[in-house]
Amino acid sequence: MSCKTKLLTAVLFSLLASACISGPDEGSHYQVKLECQPISQDESLPQSAVYAIVNQSKVKIATVSTCDSIAFGDYATYQIPDSALAAVGGWWAGAGDYIYAIEEGGRLAFYRAYIDEMQEQGGYAYENIGTYENGHFNLQLPLRPEELAGTYTQSHEEGSHILFIGLKEDTVKAELFKMDGILPPINQLNLLMAALEPQPLDPFDLNINNMHFRCPLGEGEFARTDGSIVAIFRDEHFKGRPLRLEKILSEDYSPPVE
Repeated sequence: MSCKTKLLTAVLFSLLASACISGPDEGSHYQVKLECQPISQDESLPQSAVYAIVNQSKVKIATVSTCDSIAFGDYATYQIPDSALAAVGGWWAGAGDYIYAIEEGGRLAFYRAYIDEMQEQGGYAYENIGTYENGHFNLQLPLRPEELAGTYTQSHEEGSHILFIGLKEDTVKAELFKMDGILPPINQLNLLMAALEPQPLDPFDLNINNMHFRCPLGEGEFARTDGSIVAIFRDEHFKGRPLRLEKILSEDYSPPVE
């Protein structure tokens, strides 16, 4: 084989190899980057902000403990789709937080997963945290710790639960009440709770970066739903499903009847 032929063969092989390992940006309508910026120098509780940069627009989409870019070749390790356009994440103190951006149906979607070394179920349960479409971000506003304080309920004829969450500086106080049958009207819950024996959920360790918690009942999380906030106990089940309680909002209380 001549030197010229060998050189041509080497060039073609190089081009073929490059095509096989090309990054995820191929064919996308978006130029997107996920950027990590440390916001806390406290080694005992590190925090980093995750920013999405899309077509020159930059918006903060999450706060995580530690954050680094994830190479395309490592996507499978974190169960990130091959078609994801960018990904970041990190592991700290026995838990990991991972975020990726992907084009879906002509719009850009952002997904986030939290995984704990103590969780019973394996895998990365990614959940949508926002989108970018027609030049605008549509993001789920992250919960603030002060929004968690209050009373949460789950009412069913086979049994009901009440969860009280109190905050004092950085400490969370949690108590769970149980009773048979359905709950009375909301206006009567305070009287009911005074008559019931609470189950203290102490310690109640809350990760303010992602609103996941750990308590004597196991793992759980707080999440924002349409117009409300829910507390989900992953390891405490009711009727075969994780116990889920919804926060009572001020507008849920009805004025007393005169």
